[in-house]
Amino acid sequence: MTEKKIRYSRQREDIYNYMLSTKEHPSAEMVYEALKADHPNLSLGTVYRNLNLLAELGKVRRVATVQNVDRFDAVCEDHAHFICECCGKVEDFFDVNMDHVKDFCNGLGDHRVLRLNVVMEGRCGDCLKAALS
Repeated sequence: MTEKKIRYSRQREDIYNYMLSTKEHPSAEMVYEALKADHPNLSLGTVYRNLNLLAELGKVRRVATVQNVDRFDAVCEDHAHFICECCGKVEDFFDVNMDHVKDFCNGLGDHRVLRLNVVMEGRCGDCLKAALS
């Protein structure tokens, strides 16, 4: 199988650099809003296409959310995500032992887990505090 040659794109590089600079797990719309002032020729479609390509290339990960809006993460090693069902905030959980989860899943049958996408849903501390106020 031959690999497709990917042309250099300044916009893709800027999108990727933005992804590396944030811990927010932005959607394509959020990336577009963050970059459009400095990139007046940038379109939302360009952001979508480039985030999808970066995900295909393994440079970013797609994180499914409770609102069914794709969010993206530049941290590509296995880790868990916590998604607040109230405010939509997405947080990384690095303390979950993903190797134990893989080992457990691999022991369940005739298959081999290569990647994990662990998503926990609930309410973040800020939303819990706001509910008590």
